[in-house]
Amino acid sequence: MGSKHLVEILRDDPGHYLPDVLDRLWGEMPVRYRTTDLDAAGLNSVDMAVFSPSRGFRLRFSVVGEPLDRELAWCCWRITELGGRVPVSVVQSLLKWLTAALEDHPGLRGSLMEQPPRKWERAMAAAFARRHGALPSQNWNLRNTCAFLRRCYRMLWTAYDQRPWWQHEEWNLALDPRIPRRLHEPAQGTSLHFHTIEPAWLRIGLQWWFKVSLETGTLTWSSLRAIRSGIAVFSGWLTGHAPTPPPWLSDDPAGVRVLMLEFLGYVRTLTARTGPNKGKPLSDLRVNDIATNVEQFYLFMHDNRDSAAHALNEPGWLRLGPEHAKLWRRGETRRTPVTPGRREVIDDAALSQIMANLHLLAAPIHDGGFGDEQAMRIVMLVARTGRRVSEIRMLDHRPLLPLDRITDPGADDGDGFVAKLRYQQTKIDGAPDTMLVDAEIVAIIEEQQRWVTEHLAGRWTPGVTPTYLFLAAKMNRHADRHYTYERVNSLLNEFARTLEIRDSTGRLVDFNRTHRFRHTKATSLLNAGVPLHVVQRYMGHVTPAMTMEYAETLASTHEREFLRYKKITADGRDLRVDPRDLYDMLELDKRTDRILPNGWCLLPPRRSCDKGNACLTCDKFTTDATFLPELTIQQTRTEQLITDRQRAFKTRTGQDMGPENIWLAGRLQEREALGRIIDAIGRTDSSDGQRHAVRGAGVSARTDMIDKNQQARS
Repeated sequence: MGSKHLVEILRDDPGHYLPDVLDRLWGEMPVRYRTTDLDAAGLNSVDMAVFSPSRGFRLRFSVVGEPLDRELAWCCWRITELGGRVPVSVVQSLLKWLTAALEDHPGLRGSLMEQPPRKWERAMAAAFARRHGALPSQNWNLRNTCAFLRRCYRMLWTAYDQRPWWQHEEWNLALDPRIPRRLHEPAQGTSLHFHTIEPAWLRIGLQWWFKVSLETGTLTWSSLRAIRSGIAVFSGWLTGHAPTPPPWLSDDPAGVRVLMLEFLGYVRTLTARTGPNKGKPLSDLRVNDIATNVEQFYLFMHDNRDSAAHALNEPGWLRLGPEHAKLWRRGETRRTPVTPGRREVIDDAALSQIMANLHLLAAPIHDGGFGDEQAMRIVMLVARTGRRVSEIRMLDHRPLLPLDRITDPGADDGDGFVAKLRYQQTKIDGAPDTMLVDAEIVAIIEEQQRWVTEHLAGRWTPGVTPTYLFLAAKMNRHADRHYTYERVNSLLNEFARTLEIRDSTGRLVDFNRTHRFRHTKATSLLNAGVPLHVVQRYMGHVTPAMTMEYAETLASTHEREFLRYKKITADGRDLRVDPRDLYDMLELDKRTDRILPNGWCLLPPRRSCDKGNACLTCDKFTTDATFLPELTIQQTRTEQLITDRQRAFKTRTGQDMGPENIWLAGRLQEREALGRIIDAIGRTDSSDGQRHAVRGAGVSARTDMIDKNQQARS
């Protein structure tokens, strides 16, 4: 559950005001901020930079009285300490309407925490209505004022809570540095809360499990968020029982299983609340996830029941037995394996549209764009490298490493690799964290570095060196917060909806699953004939089995492409064999050695070839338009080779090389075969007025134009 829902909970829940804690917080503030009458005239240029707008202003917190004045002054300083800017006009509006509310309701005087936020909001709204004769429902300024009040309330809630961090109802990485986290946390701007988890024994037990898991590194912050979602379902089911079951669930060990089967049945009756399956029954995968979350919790508490009973002061955990370590039998949760079929690939038609329109992400909003250059370059790098979105979002500000060359570093490599890219590997321990990159990727990274210096440097504290290449635009004066996933996801969804980008089957491309770029890259590498171990290293997989999950996609791609074009024999005739029978005969999904640089070998797989490389004069050779570039190059090279050899022969012997020469006879046959094949492909290409996509051996298809008729054929 997100922070927005948390705010709604807090709006009706008063906090705890502790005078001694406020005194300590006040004493920890820098002297220049430790005042209830903050005047811009007393601040230097560096301090002024943390206020927006940064020009002459005065914040008279004292008008609201003690201790509210010191609380608000501390909140403004705390915002700057966390890397944000103080919105001066909003703070002034808050002071204005709080003063008006206190005049109308003197009983509200005291700490901000002594009343729930909703009561403060209603008091300010009433003061607004009394002075303007209308409710402020559409008043933008007052809405911002109330939002800032809730922001202050959350900071004070955390600061006043003197319990151990793990017992807090909200875990906020930004507000509480005591929470263990990875050096590079993909979800660094998110919070986790436990307000709605009931009964109390479940909430405190869950918090303790999460605390131990974070401290030992057995679970990550991202994992906790997913698990908490499953436990929340269990919580809702438990609270629906009267009486509520105890931590050990049932006095009878057999009753535990009965109860858990009842819970599993309940989960299967639930429907999805959000997403594309909203209103439909939960998928088997989601049901299994919820069941697994509950089972993991009880397995941990069973294995640590003595420690749990002591740490939580709950002797009920001592009553856990073997029945709690395994709640369901094999197959009862109907786990659906993640099959390669689920790894959807963006086809050439959709990918071409995406890359052709990607500039719109950076274009100004008033020109019909989305106004976010960082998002454009993130997607460019994700599509080009196949890296996970989090790995690109969290790139170091200077992520490029020199390439260990064994050749002349000044040599022109053309499209070769020119550097190594280091990325944050946060998903798989021990997996590679570097990859080779070409000059185009280097140029994208250098352009992002330049853009950051030009457009964001003025927002940082002087002397700060950015931590990341892609930076959050807000609450980031220390330049240590990376671009958020939520922002990328939101922009890509809006981008796809606006342009209605569709694949070759006419389906709207769903960018909510940004891993599709990664699956597309892996499949394109396999399609290009890149060896499996190279693809494994490039994609950062630990084992070949992970890479082989793309094999089915590769096989289906091979079959679709093979069936797409008319086949031509070596003598230029159409091959009179059903394409599907031919595909099965060649066993191309298993025998890639039958794929030649310029076509296919029709020799049955069980037979071996005794003709060497004389494919162009063999009746078992076939090809199609996909190999046209290679065939054309081969024709040109054959012509040049014949000319060069004839010239050399005459220079050496003084005579012309005649057609009786065995070598020349063979080359002339190849030249004639190439001419017939190319002519036949040309006639096939022009017979229906279509321009076919063509590709050379070992490279992916390059499509000039794909129209609806061709899409239907494929």
